[in-house]
Amino acid sequence: GKGRQTARTELEKLSYDNMTTEQAVMEAVRIIYLTYDEAKDKEFELEVSWISSASGNRHQLIPNELLERAIASAKEHLAARMDYD
Repeated sequence: GKGRQTARTELEKLSYDNMTTEQAVMEAVRIIYLTYDEAKDKEFELEVSWISSASGNRHQLIPNELLERAIASAKEHLAARMDYD
């Protein structure tokens, strides 16, 4: 979609060496929020799932606590970025 280039750029900046699954979730949520434009886009509800050792190698939604932490972190990152700009 329209945020594709921004997302691609952010993904290219990441170092995947020794990244945990939880860190990957945090980065993915940050990038999703980074590409979201409040003025133009509809509100959305984010659901994230994974297949990891934490889920017993089964596909399931990530724990709610992790999702809430990732969303809060993404919003803090955006606020800091807006203050910087």
